[in-house]
Amino acid sequence: MKNRIKDYLVLLFISIILVIPLMNSNFDLYKDDGIQHVARLMGVYQSIEEGQLFPVIMSNFCNGFGYSWNLFYSPFTAYVPLLFHLFTDSFELILKLFMWLLILASGITMYEFTRKVTKNRLAGVLAGCLYMLAPYHLTDVYMRIAVSELASFVFVPIVFQGMYNIFHSFEQNKDEEDINRNILQDTKENLNFNKSSEKRGEKLYTKSLVLTLGAVGLVLSHIVIAMYTAIICFIYVLVNVKKLKDTKILKMLGINILLILLLCSFYLVPMLEHYFSTDYEVFQAGRMERTEELIRNKVDFIDLLYTGQDEMSFEIGLVTIIGVVLTLLTYKKIGKEYKTIYWFSLITGMACIILSLRIFPFEKMPAILKMIQFTFRFLEFSSFFLAWVAAINYALTIKNFRMRDVFVLTLIATLLIVPLKKNYDTEKEWTEDKLWPAVSVNENTGRVHAGCATFEYLPSKAFANLDYIKQRENTAIVISGKATIENEEKQGTNMQFAITETEETATIELPYIYYLGYKVTLQAEDGSTKELPTFESDNGFVAFEIAESEKGQVTANYTGTTLMQITYIVSGVTLLGIVIVLLILKIVTERD
Repeated sequence: MKNRIKDYLVLLFISIILVIPLMNSNFDLYKDDGIQHVARLMGVYQSIEEGQLFPVIMSNFCNGFGYSWNLFYSPFTAYVPLLFHLFTDSFELILKLFMWLLILASGITMYEFTRKVTKNRLAGVLAGCLYMLAPYHLTDVYMRIAVSELASFVFVPIVFQGMYNIFHSFEQNKDEEDINRNILQDTKENLNFNKSSEKRGEKLYTKSLVLTLGAVGLVLSHIVIAMYTAIICFIYVLVNVKKLKDTKILKMLGINILLILLLCSFYLVPMLEHYFSTDYEVFQAGRMERTEELIRNKVDFIDLLYTGQDEMSFEIGLVTIIGVVLTLLTYKKIGKEYKTIYWFSLITGMACIILSLRIFPFEKMPAILKMIQFTFRFLEFSSFFLAWVAAINYALTIKNFRMRDVFVLTLIATLLIVPLKKNYDTEKEWTEDKLWPAVSVNENTGRVHAGCATFEYLPSKAFANLDYIKQRENTAIVISGKATIENEEKQGTNMQFAITETEETATIELPYIYYLGYKVTLQAEDGSTKELPTFESDNGFVAFEIAESEKGQVTANYTGTTLMQITYIVSGVTLLGIVIVLLILKIVTERD
């Protein structure tokens, strides 16, 4: 444990070095994706203040008509950063602190993965440092401000540690059992051995749940990276297909998949519910997988070695490259227990580089695979796999590999990324006070603006009527029939008004963009209450009908759908169940 704390302190020190430019008060945190993340945090915080337990609708976005990121996009990066609000009111600083936490966490998860697979803590420290120092990792930090993708760096090592635990820990445990059974002769000794074997089996089942932790974090951070990680994991399963004869492995894979789906149901099910019920821009063909953008942003081979002025960095990193080349010297020294995952990592890391290059015809791939949007995202996987391989090779090549060697290699890698600082913007045009309470949608905001990105999470009808959004008043409107609306009050996703008379069946359009989960009730003059069904108007707003001669007090608020509420319970109960089972196993194991 003492050495482990020392190792963590090394990773902490490197992470602090890496975020020094980020903490500069003049650093432009608002470029590229950054402005959207700052604005989104503001919107989520305001939604919490309004009383939304699970903030889904940012009520002040889109001219106060409400806009939803959280139904479609990374809930992890919406909620977790706000924990830093306990220490500061600056949303800019909140995001910076969160990004620093992600950098450090990615180094720690890489360290733990490497240490547990290779049983070499120094190789783990070096792998963690190289992973944090990967130029593409820093591109997400400083050039793209891609916070969700940055978060996914934390969970990729956890996923593959889980995969390794399932396929190799069971195998090692079985080998130990076979050896010990041949040695043990006495019945009593066999009995004691069987008990200890059961304890080890329980620990192995617990270790396999690491896969669930990593996969859930990945899905809730960046669903596209999660999809590609799942594909890579499936290939890893095929590589180890012979081991599937062991029913324990199949059982643990099945349990993990089930737990992942249950824990993520609060996010995935509502998204699918919206997909099947209404046309939203994010689901339209060519919206998220624009082929022309994919082609334009491909990586040239020279980009892997050199970063020009005002360019994003797609370099592999010289220290990592040399470390990978050392495979020529170390391939006979690779430990038997991790040889399979070593070669899988090397081949997959190189393959991901090829997939990112201009020479690979990725535009001809199926549309679902082009959801990656930019092929340079494959460099995240290369950064992971190759940093791991390089660290192992250095540990096997350098005689009497020590912490001193880790420091030297890390120092070289750090110095090599210093030239990238020339591409970090230190002159910002935006400040968070300009984003509060929200940037208005008008003729001057353009297609891309704070809070709504490219409006990809609007209903398609609303997106086709952006001019209507720009001009519409923030009130309930009678769009057909005749009705009189009085005493209207609106606060966030809650509003009420009186309908004093209706001469014929009327359609009322509420000042809310259409997302499932708005509830409208009418309290008639006789005291009776009934719910009025809602639907999407031609303008992409929430609407309802009120019959002729009906009048009374109308209340509208966002509650979420019944299915959404069920999934919140399912995910919560599953999480609680896992915690209880793990605690029971721990207590029973310690007692025995």
